[in-house]
Amino acid sequence: MIQKIRIPAFLAMVGGSLLLLESVAAKPAADRAAYEEVIVPILRAKCYQCHADAAENPSGKKKIKGQLVLTTLEAIRKGGDEAPAAVAGNVEESIMIERIMLPHDDDEHMPPEGKPQIEEHELKVLEWWIKAELPVGKSMKDAGAPADIIAAAGKIPSDEEVKNKLAQFFAEVGASAAKLAAARQALEGPISQVAESFPNAIGFVSQQDSDLTFTAVSMRKDFKDEDLAKLSPVSGGLVGINLGATSITDAGAANLSKMPRLKRLWLNGTGITDAGLEAIKGLNDLEYLNLYGTEVTDAGLSKLSGLKNLKKLYLWQTKVTPGAVEQFKKSVQGCDVNMGIKSE
Repeated sequence: MIQKIRIPAFLAMVGGSLLLLESVAAKPAADRAAYEEVIVPILRAKCYQCHADAAENPSGKKKIKGQLVLTTLEAIRKGGDEAPAAVAGNVEESIMIERIMLPHDDDEHMPPEGKPQIEEHELKVLEWWIKAELPVGKSMKDAGAPADIIAAAGKIPSDEEVKNKLAQFFAEVGASAAKLAAARQALEGPISQVAESFPNAIGFVSQQDSDLTFTAVSMRKDFKDEDLAKLSPVSGGLVGINLGATSITDAGAANLSKMPRLKRLWLNGTGITDAGLEAIKGLNDLEYLNLYGTEVTDAGLSKLSGLKNLKKLYLWQTKVTPGAVEQFKKSVQGCDVNMGIKSE
């Protein structure tokens, strides 16, 4: 029921919170029209994004999954490809409820996993409405809703509130998408410049952001210190760089200090020594660092004690001692240091 849209993860979470509304409408729940003022807000918030024409779809785009429209009572009765969404007086034959009740990891579950779900009080009201034979044009009280159902209806925001929140959410999505598009466009030139020297080595982490990654794995020993300097046009956008098994030495590593947003860095099998770690110790966002098979010693490890966000560090086949690792862990708590052996 909820459309899968490509937006940054943090906005997806924001969108979810916008739809999980708890405000109580000013109009007493017992006096609210059962269909127009209770059922419609539920469907608009949780279902219209995948089952409505553009005019009613909060996203402003037409999407009618399974040929099922949920914006009118007539359409709900008619259903889509498989069966009526709601059958008056029969919850078991109402595919709307059937899909809601499926396990969240089921492909047929609605709304889809990871999207704002129908809450317990909403499901309770939907089931009552179907059992009450889909009353329309009647207040909850006149439709015979018992006290517990009226109380549940009181937790449902008004349709106007839902519209406003959805409008706010999609405005934020639009602004974020525009910002992302601008950021990616601004990087087109620098990426092309780097790609001329290293085809297929640089790219965006995903379609949902403007972060960049670079890998020199295919070039191996042909990638040298002077090559690392050629990444300067994109240095500010790099969050991951794989230099494993390349010819990088301490001299080239100096360029890493110009990549302040790095989160993942592979230097395994390179010529890096303690001196080269001077360029790394200031990368405060670093979460992953692979130094496997290098000449790094205890003195070099001590230089990394300020990397408080480091979560994974590979030191197998280096000259670092277990004692130095234990001391390091006291400074960088929660970091998993892999030395290639199991501790007793």
